[in-house]
Amino acid sequence: MFTVEDSKALRVTPGGQGDIKNLFLRNKKGKMWLVSCQEDRAIDLKALAKALGAGRFSFASEARMMEYLGIKPGSVSPLALVNDRTQSVRFVIDHKLTQTNVIYLHPLVNTRTTTMATADLLAYCAQTGHLADIITFAEDGVHCTLMETDETDHV
Repeated sequence: MFTVEDSKALRVTPGGQGDIKNLFLRNKKGKMWLVSCQEDRAIDLKALAKALGAGRFSFASEARMMEYLGIKPGSVSPLALVNDRTQSVRFVIDHKLTQTNVIYLHPLVNTRTTTMATADLLAYCAQTGHLADIITFAEDGVHCTLMETDETDHV
């Protein structure tokens, strides 16, 4: 599966709040971001970059995806953060996802999907050295805000 639409076509049960899409992004300075959000959320990359203080975003190349996350296109998942041993990728998660009990995600390949308790996923990411920054998105998909946190508030 390479897209959310591919995933929807194969579902046995209807999607829910824990169905995600992941964007692997970079800015002009070469900094990397993994953004996990609700699968149907429209994302304005310009607004997202502004909220994160990133300048301007573009999608990361296949080569960078392999270099930083050790995966191929279509397999992007927070689980791949284990391969970013230098903590070069900043992990950002949609606030609405943090409010769900379970998240559905790829286990480093796009031919499978697994479930994980949201709290367990966030703990896993923290164990890899990637504390999640939480972002809120307005329903219009254009406006977004990085939630104010201090070191102890990261999830």
